[in-house]
Amino acid sequence: MSDIRITCTSDKNVSTVLTWDKFTPFHIVDLEGFYGIECNVTSSENTTTDGSTRQGSVVKQRNLVLTVEMDSDYKKNREFLYRVFPAKRTGTLEYYEDGDTKTIDYEVEKILPGADTGVVRDYTVSLICNDPYFKDLSDVEVVMASWVSDFYFPACFPEEGRIFGHREAELVKEIENDSGADNIGITVIFRADGNVKNPAIYHSESGLFTKIGYEGNDFELSSGQYIVINTHTNHKNIYLLDGVTPAEIEEHKDRYGVIDWEEVVKLYGETINQFLDESKNGDFIQLQDGKNTLTYSAESGLSYLSVSVYYRIHYLGV
Repeated sequence: MSDIRITCTSDKNVSTVLTWDKFTPFHIVDLEGFYGIECNVTSSENTTTDGSTRQGSVVKQRNLVLTVEMDSDYKKNREFLYRVFPAKRTGTLEYYEDGDTKTIDYEVEKILPGADTGVVRDYTVSLICNDPYFKDLSDVEVVMASWVSDFYFPACFPEEGRIFGHREAELVKEIENDSGADNIGITVIFRADGNVKNPAIYHSESGLFTKIGYEGNDFELSSGQYIVINTHTNHKNIYLLDGVTPAEIEEHKDRYGVIDWEEVVKLYGETINQFLDESKNGDFIQLQDGKNTLTYSAESGLSYLSVSVYYRIHYLGV
């Protein structure tokens, strides 16, 4: 247990690190809600049938409870605890163990004092995670089609000409999700280097696809434009980026060097959900437990299309 380290950071960037064996200024006494998962299973009973009929199941929100202790500077440390976990506010928790770190977002529910006398005094902090899944710290990028630069220094220009770049494309990519979690949202990036009509991405195992533009409501992507498809639960949207340069997009990276597309679409994106093909099997595709086979297409201009997929695996516990 001594290897476990928990970092809690408020939405105002006030942070504390908690361990089992050191007062910093608090140390961990007990953890609840970290190591399992709970579901709400809905079923119905019939007076003439044994058992019940399954209606559905959803994962419950997660309640993380941390019991911590302090052994000095009681007033100062209490005030610090209220700053790290301010009422009615949100934060991020990072859980580190055996070289692996996972993260989860929370909202503060309550802070309750235990013993208020003696040298060692404890507090219980209760956090509600509406999204119950722990996640990796950063997205994984899967490039399906892109242009690769062949230009380098020192440069020479032979008579037969110089190739400045080449296109690499894989129409099929497999993503393996062995976490046990279903319905993991992805971010799909379409970038056009010429006119592209009605681009789409497909999830083979489910038979579903996400397509932008359809008969009677076509969508044509022009050179230099981007489409950003967000399929995360409660955040499903399609955005158009027009007039934004790759250099401007590259300015918005997280601390792990991966583009923060959520920030990019907030700054530059125009919502174009009206072009989503909602015909049979048309939907916002998500990753499921097990193998996920992704393919892409366009009704015209496929060779002008660059495609990247970003995802972050979800975990049922730590």
